[in-house]
Amino acid sequence: MNITTRTLGVAALAITLTAGGASAAFAGNSDDGSGKVDREARIAQICADPDAALVKLTERQAKLADRIADLQALRSSADQADHPKAVARIDKRIETLQKRLERTTDRIASTPEWIAEHC
Repeated sequence: MNITTRTLGVAALAITLTAGGASAAFAGNSDDGSGKVDREARIAQICADPDAALVKLTERQAKLADRIADLQALRSSADQADHPKAVARIDKRIETLQKRLERTTDRIASTPEWIAEHC
């Protein structure tokens, strides 16, 4: 067996395993594979345990705040070490996380109203 045949065989095996894994992943989902979740099913899931939604949002809020604090410390050390490109990247990431934190905080505030309306 020469190297070309062996390489083609390995490539064919890799493609087959990748396709099989992807089809198995889609087979396990309850959605249609489009990436969209059934809205009614999601609402029913939230209404079944409304406190869990608030717990998840609060946990997400805490993780975002922790990550922002870590990045601010990293930014400080990058600024002291005179790495302006790193500081710029960290600032951009902090800005993104702060927007996400703000949206999460707004969502926490509006969740009880949403639950009252939909459940």
